Amino acid sequence: MTISKKETAQKIIEAAAKEFASHGLAGARIDQIAKLAGVNKAMIYYHFKSKDELYQTIIDGHLNKISNFFRERVALLENPDEIFRTLSEFYNSQFIDKAFIPILLREIASGGDIFKKSFSDFLSKGPALKLKGVIDEAVKNGLFRPVNSRQAIASFIGMNLFYLFMSPMVNQILEIEDEKEFREKRSEAVFDLFFYGVKAK
Repeated sequence: MTISKKETAQKIIEAAAKEFASHGLAGARIDQIAKLAGVNKAMIYYHFKSKDELYQTIIDGHLNKISNFFRERVALLENPDEIFRTLSEFYNSQFIDKAFIPILLREIASGGDIFKKSFSDFLSKGPALKLKGVIDEAVKNGLFRPVNSRQAIASFIGMNLFYLFMSPMVNQILEIEDEKEFREKRSEAVFDLFFYGVKAK
């Protein structure tokens, strides 16, 4: 069976994600990515101009997930409570897979320029900008307390992502024995704490 160009590119991306997660951008090797993907090096360079471009594609792909979800699902919602509940469920179930977490943690630790550019565009032009409008409008209408929308967005994102990144340590410190059950309840807990924290009394 012939594999399409799209399927080949996806195999390369998945293999590269594993290699980048283990060794970072600088330590990752194209030879190993090719081996993991079951292709030759020439095929990788056919789809991606460089290792940096392949890495950028992986970073952008995960940020695009929430952009697409926001456009296809969240933009259709009207009530702030529905919007934040839906986003929290998305963050905790679909936004970040375990293979991507080491890549993202490496980027945060190193302050990598690639991630900073992608995330800066995401915050200034994408869903975060639209979410800012939702919060500002809710404040204007008296639904939310007079909170700073940028601070609120940073807090909401942090509340959703912290456990995803730090679950092994958090489980040990807080003595969480059933991680599966805790994860299943996480999105509702985040929504409850965030929404009722900003909602006007």
